[in-house]
Amino acid sequence: MRFSDLGDLTVLTLRDPESALRVLRSLDLPMVARWMVLLLAVTLSTLLAGLSLMLFPIEVDNPVSRMLSEPMTLAGIQLGAMVLSALCVAQIGRLFGGHGNFADALLVVGWVELMLVGLQAVQVVMMALFPATATLLSMLAFGLFLYLAVTMTKALHGFTSTGKVVVGLIGSIFLIGFVLSLFAAAFGIVPEVTP
Repeated sequence: MRFSDLGDLTVLTLRDPESALRVLRSLDLPMVARWMVLLLAVTLSTLLAGLSLMLFPIEVDNPVSRMLSEPMTLAGIQLGAMVLSALCVAQIGRLFGGHGNFADALLVVGWVELMLVGLQAVQVVMMALFPATATLLSMLAFGLFLYLAVTMTKALHGFTSTGKVVVGLIGSIFLIGFVLSLFAAAFGIVPEVTP
């Protein structure tokens, strides 16, 4: 696959997620390569987050902010969250009659994250040039994430109902948030609450 093919695949993912998933599956990537896609996405995202913090420093005044400002910690959290997301997408989808598997879910999560990294790069540049666009770009990124998560999950499992996928996605987000909060509490990382 050439670099120009990635642009074509990006456009295809936005227009026709089912066809994009067929293309991704046709690559027949070994499991190691799927993990590498995920690691590449996490690495690029962490680098961009670090660049963003250098360009636009924020006040680090609580344990969560301090933890997220550390690149290795942020990368570990992102990787853990993405693996957990792939596991939830595969297993919860199968509980509801889907036919996707973990290997394909891992590829989908990695590919979606790579697309979002592209938008993250645009966001950093636009924030440097036009700081007023930061909120708009954040909303666009969140909307794109929701669209890609729903459409790619639907394509992965062969579901026909978008509404059911949305409900499953919301449930999965709450489940992942709950599990991550348990880990955070286990390590003593809790947000400070001031009266």
